[in-house]
Amino acid sequence: MRKNGKRLMTTAAACVMVGAMALGGTMAYLTDNEAHVNTFTVGKVQIDLEEPGWDPEDGEDIVPNEEIEKDPKIENTGTNLAYVFAEVKIPAAEVVTAEADGTKNPSALQDLFTYGTVRGSGDAKVYTAGGLNEGWYLIQSEKAQRSGEYSTYIFGHQKPLEKGESTLSVFDQVKFINLVEGQLDSQSLDIPVKGYAIQAETSADGTTTLNGVKLQNPASLSEEEMKAVYQVFASQNSTLEDLTSAEGELKDADTSGEKDLAGGTIS
Repeated sequence: MRKNGKRLMTTAAACVMVGAMALGGTMAYLTDNEAHVNTFTVGKVQIDLEEPGWDPEDGEDIVPNEEIEKDPKIENTGTNLAYVFAEVKIPAAEVVTAEADGTKNPSALQDLFTYGTVRGSGDAKVYTAGGLNEGWYLIQSEKAQRSGEYSTYIFGHQKPLEKGESTLSVFDQVKFINLVEGQLDSQSLDIPVKGYAIQAETSADGTTTLNGVKLQNPASLSEEEMKAVYQVFASQNSTLEDLTSAEGELKDADTSGEKDLAGGTIS
């Protein structure tokens, strides 16, 4: 009887242990979890071209040597830091001009306007043909080859523009040449101006090489660097020579952060 009693006690103890283990397996443990959702906003390179001093009435019935307010400037209206450029086309024709004393020059193919800066005011105002305002540089030019064509001038801005930032005007005025009368009477003459922009962000170390030119200081480009950056823009927009008639057809610069200005992948 005692042996049977021991067996019963042992069996009962085993059942209690099994029950305890079973009970332990159904306990609710304290737990936690956390997730992060990273939102990325795609950047945008966008500019506005403005000419605050231009009055269309100033372009009517112009006379030789007349100076006309024309002050193109560019504002960064996008979200990304951007390098900006301006293209100005000047109409050309084979015409006869005169010197200040009235002496006639031989007929020649030439631009019908000069561009320049103005300093001073009133009687002290001085127009400087070919002058540019601070930050702008002439980086490329192509003279007209025939009468009725345009000479094309590309200007680069030395510093990139922050969101909402504007340049000074490229120049202040254009001046009609001292044309001998009777050659272009009642003709309409256009001076098309376009603004271009490309993202200023480069690779993570800030030392992107463009067409063999290293950006030593991306915050202030040299003339050679401006030319190199412009060539990157021109290469991305292979129909650049047709831009005067290709309104709105420019390709957006890459703003994903995956490519540098040269189109190379950033690792």
